[in-house]
Amino acid sequence: MPRTALCLASLVAVACIVSASAVRMVTPFVETPKGYTHLATSGNSSLYQVELASSSMPGQQYSTAPCVVDLHGTHFEIGYDYAALLHTQTADTFRSFLTSIYPSSQDQELIMKFADFCWDSWLSKNTPQRFLDELAGMQAYYAAVGHPDTSGNYSLANATAYEVSRRFFTLANMPADTVNIISMLEQELEQGWPQWLKTVINDIIKLLEKWHHSCDAYGVWGSRTQDSLLYSSRNLDYASDTGINAHKLIQVFNIDDPKYGGVPPGGVYASIGFAFGPGALAGMSEVGITTSEMNLDNSVVTFSGVPFPLRLRYVLEEATNLESAMTVWNATNNTNSFNFLIGSAPDALKYKASPSPAINGAFALETIMDFTAQFPANSSIERAATFYCKGNACQSWTNQTGEVHIGSPLPEAVWRTNHGFNPRVMATQEPLFNNTVFRYNIMHDLFENLAAEGTLIDDHVAIGIVATLGTKGVDYFTCDQDFGHADNIMSIAYAPGPRTPNAPSSAGHMYIAWESGGGSSWRPAACSPYMMFDLAAWL
Repeated sequence: MPRTALCLASLVAVACIVSASAVRMVTPFVETPKGYTHLATSGNSSLYQVELASSSMPGQQYSTAPCVVDLHGTHFEIGYDYAALLHTQTADTFRSFLTSIYPSSQDQELIMKFADFCWDSWLSKNTPQRFLDELAGMQAYYAAVGHPDTSGNYSLANATAYEVSRRFFTLANMPADTVNIISMLEQELEQGWPQWLKTVINDIIKLLEKWHHSCDAYGVWGSRTQDSLLYSSRNLDYASDTGINAHKLIQVFNIDDPKYGGVPPGGVYASIGFAFGPGALAGMSEVGITTSEMNLDNSVVTFSGVPFPLRLRYVLEEATNLESAMTVWNATNNTNSFNFLIGSAPDALKYKASPSPAINGAFALETIMDFTAQFPANSSIERAATFYCKGNACQSWTNQTGEVHIGSPLPEAVWRTNHGFNPRVMATQEPLFNNTVFRYNIMHDLFENLAAEGTLIDDHVAIGIVATLGTKGVDYFTCDQDFGHADNIMSIAYAPGPRTPNAPSSAGHMYIAWESGGGSSWRPAACSPYMMFDLAAWL
C-alpha cells in the first residue's frame, strides 16, 4: 500500500521547480497526483488508480488515469495476482493493439500463431524459471475461476493474461526491420522450416512491416548534474494511437524469493508501460538501477535468448551496481539486436565521492547475437566511429559525404538512439538513413550547451531533455505543432535513489508520461503530463 503522505509531500515540492536555463528545450508539464484509489485485492497484492489533479491547460489531461499494481509474493503468486487483478485490462490492451493495426481477424490470428510458435520453440526455453513460474501462476488463476482452456484458440474475445503475456514478450522482441526476422528464423531453423510457416512467412513479414520503433535514452552524472546525482531516461517510440493508452500501468514488484529468504538483491522495483503482462519496457529499482531499451537494426540476430522485457526485470531484481548488472547480463543470451542503457545511482555516488574516468554512472550496451559492446562515458571507440555517406544517403543528418565521424562522446554522460559505434556491430547494421544520428547529435548538443552556460541538470531539466528527444515532430523543440506520424508513446526521466549517501532508504523517483488523446487530438508522451512516481512510497 502506498504511503501517500510521503509521496504527496515530494510531489508538491517538485511541481514548483522552474528551470532557469536559456538552452532551448521542450518545456514539460508535470502532473501532481492527489493520491491513489484502491480498486481491488488478490492475495497480498492490490490494484490502485492514480488520482490525477485537474489541469486547466488545454491538451494536458489523460482521459483515463494510470493504474499501479502493487504485487507481493513469490513469482508464482505474483503471476496469479496479476491475472486476477488485470485480466480485463490486459485482454483489452492486446485487443486494442492488434485490431488497431490489423482489422482483419485472419491477420490477427496469423500474428498470434507466429508469436506462439516463436515463444514455444525458442524464447520460453531460454526464459529463467522464475518468470515461467509467473506464467504458471496465471494458468492456476484461470483454472481456479473455471475459465475455459483457450490453447490453440486465436480469438481475441477469449484471450487470457497468460496468452497475452507470452505474445507480448515475443512481439516486443521482434526486429524493427522485417528483413531481420528472416535472419532470426534462418538462424534457428537450420533443419528446415515447418510447412505452415513456409506457406505464410511472406504474409507475416508484410504484417510486421506495419510496426516501427526507434527510442532513445541517456545517463548523466557528476559535474553535469545537481549534487552530482544520476539522471537517466527512456523514450519509447512505437505504434501510436492504438488505444493501449487506456491502460497505462506501473507495476511494483515486491518479490518473496526463497533463494534469498525474501526480496532479491535489487530490492523492490517498478516497471513502467501498459497492461501487456508482467514485463518491463522500462524500470527502476529500490537500490538505484534503471533500465532502458532502444532498437538497433542489425542482421546478426537470434530467437534463442531471454525476451528483453523479462531480461530487464532480471537485471532489476539481481543488480546492485553496474558490475553486478553486467554479470547478470552476460549470464543470459542476446536475441534481437538492441541498444540498452543501464544506470546505477550507487556508482554515481561512488563517482561523487572520488571522481575518476574509471567510474561511471551508466553504461550503454550495443547488442547483437553472441556479442555485447559495453560503452562507458567518453569512449574512445565511440569517438573513432565513422560512417561512409555516399551521395545524398545521409542528408537527413549531414551534408557531408565520404567518411563522416558520427561519434561525439562526453565525460560524465552516455546516450544512445538507434545505431551502434562498435566496429563489430556497425559491420552488419542497417544504413543510417533515418534520424538516429540527428537525435544522437541533439543530445550531445544539449549536454554541451547546458554545461557551457553553467546549468546543472536537475529534475526539471532532466525531464526537458527527454521530452525534447521524444517529440519526434518537424521541430523537436516545441509541442506547438502537428505531429503527423510521430510515435512517442512513453517518456520517462529517472531520478534513482539513493539520492544521498546518508539516506540509503531513499529509493528515488521518476517522471512518467504516456501518449494522450486520439485521432486529431493525439499528443506524444513528451507533450503530455509527466507524472511523478515516488518508489520509496511503495516500499
